[in-house]
Amino acid sequence: MKKIIYISFMITCLMMAVTSCEIDDFPGPDAQVFGAILDSLDGALVEQDIQTGSQIEVQELGFPTLVSQFWVIKNNGEYRNNLVFSNNYDIYMRNGNYFPYALKSVSITSGENEVDFRVVPYIRVKNCTITRDQVNNRIVATFSLEAGKPVAKVRTIRLYAFSDQYVGEYIKFATTGTGFSQTFNPTITIDPATTYTLYIDLAANSALLKTGRSYFFRVGAMADVTGVGTIRTNYAPNVKITL
Repeated sequence: MKKIIYISFMITCLMMAVTSCEIDDFPGPDAQVFGAILDSLDGALVEQDIQTGSQIEVQELGFPTLVSQFWVIKNNGEYRNNLVFSNNYDIYMRNGNYFPYALKSVSITSGENEVDFRVVPYIRVKNCTITRDQVNNRIVATFSLEAGKPVAKVRTIRLYAFSDQYVGEYIKFATTGTGFSQTFNPTITIDPATTYTLYIDLAANSALLKTGRSYFFRVGAMADVTGVGTIRTNYAPNVKITL
């Protein structure tokens, strides 16, 4: 009797295993969505933090319960998602380094879909150059700032360093010294005619920045704006330098 029960149990388990391996007949993702966060003034890419930075939140419509998905934005402001179902979507921009962006409703069709977001950044980091000063053994950045709107002031500027291209406010070396950042307390009105200079002393940071290796450097500016929610750092593109 025990043998019969055991055989019956094994047959049941086998049937369940076979059933669970059956391929469902639901269609897979049939669309690809790509685009960028662009400056509404000139169409330039609005640089981001890949970690804890701006997010694209999407909700696929047509279901009783809407579920949020988040699409990753690259450091340079571009994004791509190749596994999307064609349908209608509501898109929200979260945690931005730009003034609040209105809800965007889009219809995604099968195949390639380009969806860009034209925004007004809090601050534009302009005319940025990052070079190695061989005489003083420093990495030096010079740049100017421009407010996206007159209400935007500047709170902090910083020259970031790290070992890969994702360098920024949340991915950086803990550099030491006094020249790599500046905090304005109280915050100041942004004058586009002002040129700022920041530097990282390579001798003081030799344990982090080693001779013969390549590192990425990036200038960021944190705005002070009231009534807009979360504010993230605005950036110039990173620069790779071999020491």
